[in-house]
Amino acid sequence: MIAVALLPDLLLGRLRTALGAHETIIPASSIDESDSIASALERGDIDLLVLDPGDRRLDRRMHTLSTLLARYAAVPVLLYTALTTTSVALAAQLLPDGTRRLVIAGVEDQPGALRALAVRMTLDALAQRFLASVDRQLAELPAGVVRAIQALFAAPRRFQSVEDIALASAVTRRHLERVTRRVGFASCRELLIIARTLTAFRLLQHEHRSLGEIAARLDVQPRVLGRQVRALLGASSTFDLARLGADELLDACTRALCRRQTLPSRPPVPRARRTRSTMYDER
Repeated sequence: MIAVALLPDLLLGRLRTALGAHETIIPASSIDESDSIASALERGDIDLLVLDPGDRRLDRRMHTLSTLLARYAAVPVLLYTALTTTSVALAAQLLPDGTRRLVIAGVEDQPGALRALAVRMTLDALAQRFLASVDRQLAELPAGVVRAIQALFAAPRRFQSVEDIALASAVTRRHLERVTRRVGFASCRELLIIARTLTAFRLLQHEHRSLGEIAARLDVQPRVLGRQVRALLGASSTFDLARLGADELLDACTRALCRRQTLPSRPPVPRARRTRSTMYDER
C-alpha cells in the first residue's frame, strides 16, 4: 500500500505505527505545491490519501481540496482528526462524496483497527464484492496466500507478475499455483488480470480515464492491458468494458477464475484377453 498523508506529526506517527514497515507513507506538505497532495494524485501511484481536515495547512483551502478530490474520485480518502467541533465540521464537508471514512484520533485509532480500515478502504467496493463471491475458496487457502490476494486487489500496480503474488505469499510460485488450483481457481494469472480489470473499470466509471492513462496507473503497457481485458471478457474490444454493468463484470470475472480445467475424455481401451499358457502342462 502507498499512502499519501497530510497530517500533524503526532497523527503521522500513529499512522506509521498502524501500517507498519511494509507499507509506504509519503508525507505531503500542502494541497498544490511541489511536495503536495495534487502532485501525488497526478502521478497516479497512490492507494490511499490520509488527511486531517483540521490541519492548519488546509486553512481556507477546503473548496480547492474538494475540487481536487472530486477529480480523483477513485482514490479513497481517510479523514483522521481530533475530536473537536471545528475538525469534525470540516470533515463533514468532505465526507459525502467518494470513498471516504472518518476516524477520530485517540478514540478509534488503535493500530490494529486503523490498519484494518486502511486495507478495507484500498479494496474498492467492486473488489470486495468479487472477493466475497469466492470467499469459500479463499477460506481453504493458507492465510499468507489470502493476505497476498487481498493486497493484489487493494493495489494491483504493485504486482507485475504471478511471481510477485508468490513473493507476497512467502511461498514458491509452484506451491502458489498448486494450492490455488486445488480450491478450483483456473490460475493465478487470472487473479492478476481480474484485479487489473476491476481497477480499470473503477477508473472508467469514476474518473473517465483513457486506456493509456489507466495502463499508466497500473504500470503496464496499454496493449498488454487491452489484450488481457479482452481475453478475460471474451470481447472483441476493450470498449466493451465501459458498457458492462457491475454485476455483469463480476459474473464474467468469477466464471474466468473458477472454470475447471478438465482433461478430454478418452474411450476406454479394451484389455487384451489373457490366455492360459500350456507350456508347462504335463504331456
